[in-house]
Amino acid sequence: MHNGVWIAASGFFLAAISPAEEPTEASLRAADAEQMRIIVEEDVEAQERFMHPNYIINAPANRILRKSQVVSMLAQGRIASERFERVVEGTAITGNVGIVMGRELVMPATDSELGRSHPNQTLQRRFSNIFLFEEGRWRFLARQATIVGVQ
Repeated sequence: MHNGVWIAASGFFLAAISPAEEPTEASLRAADAEQMRIIVEEDVEAQERFMHPNYIINAPANRILRKSQVVSMLAQGRIASERFERVVEGTAITGNVGIVMGRELVMPATDSELGRSHPNQTLQRRFSNIFLFEEGRWRFLARQATIVGVQ
């Protein structure tokens, strides 16, 4: 439970990301956990730093958004949630590109974009997060999050 939001990240504790020489699965998983922490805590400053300038998402509301739009939505509470669970099912690293895939359970906050279209519902989602390893750290490059069920 953090700031009133119940979170889970498939057995990995949220960790600070320190610069490294080479990308590893552990550092990739830590970057993914950091991405989840940023969203749950609505940490706009960290989001701005963590996202790559070319960030793009195919969002669960079925639209394509860029970095500035996502940062603005985070600042306005439009992507807030009451519950957020993530289970990582697979990772891959090719060169300096890292991919994390799995499933999420999200109960959007009432005043969020998804909360207005799915009030008091828990959303089952499939996700793919793509990171780019630059200058010793992972940067959040792209995301696909698709609603596949509603509870």
